[in-house]
Amino acid sequence: MLKYNMRKVFLTMLLAVMALCASAQVNMEAFRHLSIDAEAGLHGFGVEVAVPVQKHLVLKAGYNWAPSGDLFSTSMSIDTKDLKQAQNDIEAAHLHTFKNKFGDEAVIDAGLQAGLTNIKAMINWYPFTSGRFYISGGVYYTPDSHKDDPFIKLSGNTTPNDWDALKELNETEHKHNLNPTQPEREIALKIGQESYPVREIDGSGNMCAEFKIDPFKYYLGLGMGRCVPNGRIGLQFEVGAMIYHNSVLYCQDKEVELKSVGSSFGSDAEEILDYVNKYPIYPQLTLRLCFRIF
Repeated sequence: MLKYNMRKVFLTMLLAVMALCASAQVNMEAFRHLSIDAEAGLHGFGVEVAVPVQKHLVLKAGYNWAPSGDLFSTSMSIDTKDLKQAQNDIEAAHLHTFKNKFGDEAVIDAGLQAGLTNIKAMINWYPFTSGRFYISGGVYYTPDSHKDDPFIKLSGNTTPNDWDALKELNETEHKHNLNPTQPEREIALKIGQESYPVREIDGSGNMCAEFKIDPFKYYLGLGMGRCVPNGRIGLQFEVGAMIYHNSVLYCQDKEVELKSVGSSFGSDAEEILDYVNKYPIYPQLTLRLCFRIF
């Protein structure tokens, strides 16, 4: 019932937008009109300015950003059988009784975030001067102040029990001079032949994976509505895709081959990473409110 109601609301909104965008274009003079637009969509929120440069073309420039917060939660499982066995061996030797004990797996509850801060330059082409249909193309660029921001970020923490158990195990082995030639034990995610140990952040173990793309992205879209309305206010509806390249996945700041990831980050993240590996396209759906200044 909820899905049906949401679908009904979306279709009603779409029909309303198309109806409000139905007015014909007034032939506007180049560089003599200006609008400021506010938008919301799958890429986040944004603002832009639009200027007609020819009866078929409108030039736009803008800025958009993604809201903070997790899109959804998932979990990662890390094999800790060797740590569990080390605890059992120590207890069997009557060297220490552990307050916090490992199970076969350590579970990391994680949240996934997506989106980038971008500046953009776009051209809208209206095939019919009296129409409202347009084709949009242009580029996005992530400014230097956000150049290290990931496109997709998955981050989570170990449970307090597992992190305390790791500390207690290392302290006990150090106290009794066990494994003197070996480094301290770690809770580490294994991907292929590589291990990615969790790190301590704010008193708990943290695991972070980041999918980064080139600062330059291309865009192509189709829409309905005038960038510079005939009246003071207009609406636009647009569907399109951002095309990116030079994508790299990092785990704990080390590069990871996407093909080797599998379900290491959980089944939900696996589907997303499999998609971005095969299709370097980020679909977009945008609603835009346009205010004509003059």
